[in-house]
Amino acid sequence: MKKEIVSKLPKIELHCHLDGSVSCETLLKISKKYTIGLPEDTEQLRKLVNAPEDCQNLKDYLTCFDVILSCLQTEEALEMAALDVLAQAAQDGISYIELRFAPTQHQEQGLSLVQVVTAVLRGLNAGEARYGIKSNALLCGMRHDQQERLEEVVRLAKDYQGKGIVAFDLAGDEAAYPPENFKETLELANQLTIPLTLHAGECGCGKNVADSIKLGAKRIGHGIALKDTPEYFDLLREKDILLEICPTSNFQTKTVNSLEDYPFRQFLKEQIKVCVNTDNRTVSNTNLVEEYMKLSEWFQLTYEEMEQLNHNAVDGAFISDQEKSILHQQLTKEYKKFRTENVSS
Repeated sequence: MKKEIVSKLPKIELHCHLDGSVSCETLLKISKKYTIGLPEDTEQLRKLVNAPEDCQNLKDYLTCFDVILSCLQTEEALEMAALDVLAQAAQDGISYIELRFAPTQHQEQGLSLVQVVTAVLRGLNAGEARYGIKSNALLCGMRHDQQERLEEVVRLAKDYQGKGIVAFDLAGDEAAYPPENFKETLELANQLTIPLTLHAGECGCGKNVADSIKLGAKRIGHGIALKDTPEYFDLLREKDILLEICPTSNFQTKTVNSLEDYPFRQFLKEQIKVCVNTDNRTVSNTNLVEEYMKLSEWFQLTYEEMEQLNHNAVDGAFISDQEKSILHQQLTKEYKKFRTENVSS
């Protein structure tokens, strides 16, 4: 696969964290404006916010977020951040993106949850107008938060359903806080008919994926640990579950340690639906084009497979059937056009 072609072909991204994806340039602007005191040299800042190659685990990887979150505590900063990520998505050739964030992480200077959500949505709306990319947002509950706080976020997702918020997620330290701890919170989300995508199987436990599905998840963030528990493959096929894999991040968090261990081909062979994502563009120092190029290099990914991965993403997106139909048609048309041009040349 060639980078310049991958860049131009339309893509869908469903697993991208707002805080982990704000560019260093935008972080610097926010830091200067609000005198946060981050290093003014972009390269020095990168060292603070890019996860090191030698992360020990997911918890180690998550420490990079502390610096970034210090910049995302005002409405203007959140609006700038959302607009910035859509600018990056435009450069990636993305047609539709779902951006996720945890509102409770942005209250250090007194913002209400409503102020946080509306600020992000304003940024996304501005990005859509400027870059022509369709976007929606997902609200994350942090696993270490109290149940009361989590349920507040669930209710907030309901309040903004149809206004730019499309789902609820659980994020944070999966090893310390497994899915069954959140049974009541997820029951509330199900009662309120809020779609669920849950981080699971990012830290070595396939059972967390199965438990998340049983608790109502329609998609799974990562799900890599399933490779060791094939007894759950039938459950994923039966429920038509989509795995949101994030290759660069999965290696950084030590979800796997070697290419031989990465289950990308295994999942495709087993007819488990997969889509490709960045997770955290800045923290993982990546973009969606790079993720596809890595899969091309590591697993000889083809353009036909790339197209199918994007159709998978559309199928799993939390949007209407009509919106899905438009995106499917766009993908089919553009990839067909690419094949025709390359055959004729």
